[in-house]
Amino acid sequence: MKYLTFLIKFIVLLTVAYCTIIFICSKTFGGFGINKTVGWAWDITSFVLPLFLIYISTYITLFLLKVKTNMIFSVLSIIFLTLTLLFTLSNNSLFFVSFITSLLLFLSNCIYSIYLKVKSLN
Repeated sequence: MKYLTFLIKFIVLLTVAYCTIIFICSKTFGGFGINKTVGWAWDITSFVLPLFLIYISTYITLFLLKVKTNMIFSVLSIIFLTLTLLFTLSNNSLFFVSFITSLLLFLSNCIYSIYLKVKSLN
């Protein structure tokens, strides 16, 4: 019963945070353009700032639910996301590598933290 209430709280908080972020991002960010080699393309560089909001809201949600996250992974994911923003501004080719690294660190940190919380509730 404890893990069910935890799961419900987590889903509700995360859904509210993501809906708010999606609404804000749909009104302010996002760029479509024409790429000469591919045709119609979506500019991925406009997702860096909304990802900051998603990372921060997820970490706040995990904090409110008293889920312990790995601090090193948390800091590294935000550092790599910051590097992604810097590489975007300087037109560096390391943009994609830092973006994927940041996303993988973030997801692995969240999934493993939730796994440990649910395991401790049993």
